[in-house]
Amino acid sequence: MILEHVAMKKGRIAKGVFIGVGLLGFLIIALWPVYHLEVKSLSRPEAPLHFPLSSGDRFSIWFLHSYDRAFFQENYQIDAHHRIVLKDMTFQSHLNGAGFSYPNFYLRADGVGELREINEQREQVAFMMGSKDLANHTLLWKGEKIELSNFFQAGEIITLRVVERTAWKKLWQVIVDHGERRLTS
Repeated sequence: MILEHVAMKKGRIAKGVFIGVGLLGFLIIALWPVYHLEVKSLSRPEAPLHFPLSSGDRFSIWFLHSYDRAFFQENYQIDAHHRIVLKDMTFQSHLNGAGFSYPNFYLRADGVGELREINEQREQVAFMMGSKDLANHTLLWKGEKIELSNFFQAGEIITLRVVERTAWKKLWQVIVDHGERRLTS
């Protein structure tokens, strides 16, 4: 009788430990921060584009310069602390004979200029969205070309920034979105 009581008590303790460890694991996963690159218009409450990111990830903003009608590309990297760093710029410009001097400016044989080793930390990247025919702002992200004119109108102020979310917030958003779809169906 006593042995049965001791065995049942050990079983309850083992079950409690198992449940406790499982709950702790769930809470750690649910509250662990997940970082995203958010692309949003200042005139809208919601961001239509979010991309999960890790330190070391790179992205670029490519567009046609309004004066030269030649391409300009700003290249960014996410640092170890999930901050945006402007690494360098690549562009093709006629410079209209003016030219300029910059310590880390290089002109390639194909006429493309590079501003290297900029390494400026940014809270966000911001610009005014140009029209598709004149600027064609494009986000280059992990081998994809995302034409921003498919998501934003010319004249909108666009920001790209790193936002921190938890898995819990993401799970909650999926639940809310699913519930809204069921209500509208």
